[in-house]
Amino acid sequence: MDWILNRTVEQTPLGVSIGEESFTDLDYADDVTLLAEMLETLAAGLLLLQDETAPLGLQITWSKTKIQQVVEPRLSQSTAAENVDLVDEFFLPRVPDLA
Repeated sequence: MDWILNRTVEQTPLGVSIGEESFTDLDYADDVTLLAEMLETLAAGLLLLQDETAPLGLQITWSKTKIQQVVEPRLSQSTAAENVDLVDEFFLPRVPDLA
């Protein structure tokens, strides 16, 4: 996954700056978060990610893809090829205690 993300980030100006640090993505196993300051950049990054994963037999599940916008004004949903949900926040499922 890191190889795919590196190829995607090299070709698209993804990223957000916090202080002197810049962050482009977060990933865990097969879950990925792309970070961008503009929705257009994010849309291009998602489509490029799709192009990078396809030759490896991987695909983006567009029905599970969400965009969380944290600045105003709010924009409409959609990437160039697919509609995705705009959400105000993400809820992570709680892992039950095994005790």
